[in-house]
Amino acid sequence: MNAARKSLSLLVVLILSTLACGLENIQVVESPNLEATITAQAALLQQGGQPAAGQDPAQQVVVVVTATPEGGAVPAEQVQPAQVLPPATGDVTVTVTTATNCRTGPGQNFKIVYGMPVGQVAKVTAKNSYSGYWIIEIPGQAGQNCWLWGQYAVINGDTSKLKEVVTPTSPAPTITNTPKPTATATATTGVVYPNAPSGLTANISCVAGPGATQTTVNGNISWTDNSTNELQVVSSANNVSTHILAANSTSDSFSVVMETITVQNASPNFQFTVSVYACSGNTEGTCGLPATIQVVGAGCP
Repeated sequence: MNAARKSLSLLVVLILSTLACGLENIQVVESPNLEATITAQAALLQQGGQPAAGQDPAQQVVVVVTATPEGGAVPAEQVQPAQVLPPATGDVTVTVTTATNCRTGPGQNFKIVYGMPVGQVAKVTAKNSYSGYWIIEIPGQAGQNCWLWGQYAVINGDTSKLKEVVTPTSPAPTITNTPKPTATATATTGVVYPNAPSGLTANISCVAGPGATQTTVNGNISWTDNSTNELQVVSSANNVSTHILAANSTSDSFSVVMETITVQNASPNFQFTVSVYACSGNTEGTCGLPATIQVVGAGCP
């Protein structure tokens, strides 16, 4: 019995000794004091990000504040451009400076039926001045039309003879049998399209160079702003220049170096189509009717 007690006592002493030795390696980490941390960070900012004199940089406390946008960012609508086909012919044609969706009507609530790629020449069959859309014949699909947003469109030809079409009725929403809670009706306001500019004038000239196969195209454009509700103004000259300008702008200029063959393709018979229009927003369906003129480029190849 005594031998068993002695063995038990020795075991207890051994365990206590082991625990005591382990305490030396235990570090106590205190919870950070938020107020002190922010105060220290403010002091650090006042010092231009440098530690205070005599302070060990390793002892600095740095607070990183990040913000998460409410609801997250809304992804931009994707465009799936179609294959570029041989250019269409007609009294009025159109190209785009940025790949653009072509729909069954004016606005993003209408179905996309074609993705107009950069470099494609399509025939314009009609226009809707109220919404700023052009009705085009889908390349490779004779007799099939779609509505092309005018923001990135570059028109070639006399648009005054184009047929003016009415805006189609918005597509009805899909009806399901799922019971819906009673909702309070809210009134919505339609888009107010900016008035078209007037008094549009332009001077365009070409200078050979700087490279042996290059041409510099210079242009000055001016107009009268007739709108009070625009967010931006778009000025373009064929495939040479397209600028998005601030509201109430009344002039634009450009100087672009291009391959000579590209200039020749963009301006047949030295003709440049210059257009300017205003938009009340930065999405499709917010742009008014453009003002368009034909200008002969001086000295162009």
